[in-house]
Amino acid sequence: MQHWSATSLPTLALTVALATGLTPGLAVAADPLPPGLLELSDGNSTYRTDLLRFSEDQSWLVDGVETIFTDLYFLNLGNSAAPRELRLEDLRSVAFSQPAGNRWSATFSTFGANLNFSIDSVLLGGAPGSYRAARQETVTLTNTGTSWLDVSLFKYIDYDLQFDGVLDNDTALFSNNIFTQTDSSGARATLSVDQAPTAVQISPYGPLLAQLYNSPATGLQHSPGPFADGDATAAFQFDRGLAPGQSVVFNFVMEVQRQTTSKAVPEPGTAFAFGLVAAGLALLRRRG
Repeated sequence: MQHWSATSLPTLALTVALATGLTPGLAVAADPLPPGLLELSDGNSTYRTDLLRFSEDQSWLVDGVETIFTDLYFLNLGNSAAPRELRLEDLRSVAFSQPAGNRWSATFSTFGANLNFSIDSVLLGGAPGSYRAARQETVTLTNTGTSWLDVSLFKYIDYDLQFDGVLDNDTALFSNNIFTQTDSSGARATLSVDQAPTAVQISPYGPLLAQLYNSPATGLQHSPGPFADGDATAAFQFDRGLAPGQSVVFNFVMEVQRQTTSKAVPEPGTAFAFGLVAAGLALLRRRG
């Protein structure tokens, strides 16, 4: 087992502006996350991620074939408009542990907003050559304060199902709490959740990620599909009101299966979308 305490790594300086009345400024906190990408491995599958932020190095290999490009969480707090959605890199890392090669858990808290975000991630690889694997993630939001807290959780996912061409040409749909993405080769990816989202937005790659990264925090437009013939991405919004001491738990299950070993080419439009993100970050720095 690997375990990091809140005093084991250098401090991390963050500038956080919250809609709950927290004055923007410099907040310093210890970061117990290990440096670099987190990695899970099981069966035919290896999952690597930068939990805190967008990274082109994130991957989910199933029998050596890439199945994902980006998988991120965002938050919005309070009733008033926020400068932008919060990312996990805006929060204070409280704890991290990896009790097994296919499982890790992490907890974060907001600066002055009395919210804890906890995630437990488990990789369930398949038999070698099956081209099937799953990941289970449990996310818990807890109001640690003495007043009611309104919170929106966003989960963004960009599956990579391209095979023989430069562009993904996928079909996507959200129905009965299950997001399904397929392509003409027979590849299939799903994301199921045990709660009904407030909104689901399925959009081409680029604008949706930039929307979540950049100002202002607008929430999602409910467009659950069907989406056809494009490079599909999806985001799910869950609006909840938490009483003091109350928690809400979300269970996400992501599954992939495919029928070919063709190597996927790099995600198209990466430079375009990340340029939008970078522009948004630069704007925030100028305003900070």
